[in-house]
Amino acid sequence: MKTTDGGTTIEGGWPQEAKFEPTFRGYEYSNQENFNREIEKIWMKSWLLAGRVEEVPNVGDYFTVQFEKENLIIMRTQSGSIETYYNVCMHRGSLLCTEEKGHMSKGYITCPYHSWMYDSENGKLLSAPNIPKGIEGFSCENVRLNSVKTEIWDGYIWINLDPEAPSLEESFHLPKSWSIYEKYDMKNLKVGAQKTYTVEANWKLIMENASECYHCGNIHPELSRVTPPNRPRKWIDKDIPDTTVLKHVGAMELKPGLERVNMDGKAYRQPFENLTEEDVSKIFYLHIFPHCYICMSADYVFIAALWPLAVDKTIIKGYWMFTPEVLENGEPIQDAIDIWDITSKEDWEACEWAQQGNQSRVYENGGILTPIDWRVAKFKHYVHEELAKPV
Repeated sequence: MKTTDGGTTIEGGWPQEAKFEPTFRGYEYSNQENFNREIEKIWMKSWLLAGRVEEVPNVGDYFTVQFEKENLIIMRTQSGSIETYYNVCMHRGSLLCTEEKGHMSKGYITCPYHSWMYDSENGKLLSAPNIPKGIEGFSCENVRLNSVKTEIWDGYIWINLDPEAPSLEESFHLPKSWSIYEKYDMKNLKVGAQKTYTVEANWKLIMENASECYHCGNIHPELSRVTPPNRPRKWIDKDIPDTTVLKHVGAMELKPGLERVNMDGKAYRQPFENLTEEDVSKIFYLHIFPHCYICMSADYVFIAALWPLAVDKTIIKGYWMFTPEVLENGEPIQDAIDIWDITSKEDWEACEWAQQGNQSRVYENGGILTPIDWRVAKFKHYVHEELAKPV
């Protein structure tokens, strides 16, 4: 890593190739046509973290995901698999599931408008009330819900709306790229808390914010106290692959004398059993473009997954995960919830400042990315390269 002469830099410096370069142009955060292109060429073709398997423990349990105009149903089927469908009835276009989460009896998806009923296993229409069987021009056999590619990895539900998309394994270089995170045993963790945030900002600003800690000392006094941003970051071995979308961000060290990444630095839970002493003193980060990041601390994992509703409005879903024993025994978890709830709200406010400012005529050509912003630059390059691909 490169550092300045005699000075202390954020995270110990930056790569040799980092440089000053332009940001996104101002219109890229507020132009509707540009936003539409991003949805079609990035969001509709990427593996997205929809949620956790424990959110749908029983047959018929479901939750929905909304981004832009699309609403999706993720459901546990009769066989126990998890499937995803567009939340659209093939009769008259009604939403099938009108709540954000719930239960459909026996795993059958029944439209609330005219009671058309579908099999969640394969999306096939099972019945259309008051339509005689054998009537000319119509057969239940020919009607199915539109499905979405769905895969499970380490307890996470991943979806991709592109029927021709490469597998999750190929996109993420699994399992090798994930090998360094296996010690957190995420497939067996459980969600102890979940929060949803609404941010009046473009989705790219939120991922940009997550890509740098240049701002941490200014707006995150709580997080900076436990993981000071001027301490060197632990970088991931170059032999561990990343991909166009899966990015290893390394680990930040706890301040000496502190034990956990939380509000007071004290230990309220045992660390995950497979961690080394060195692991316990750090928090590891993983980014998955275009929309989520995973923060792995010694005794919990925090996830943020963002979903754009409009060019200047984004929903972020936050998940806090713990071992089943911690949740079953009623051990305290609020310390972990508070540190990331407070930090996230600070981030979201900063993103809204940027959204308001970058619409000014003086920001038409954008601003300046410094070498410290090198991961922001990589994200910008990713977005531009995806948009430049042929349809």
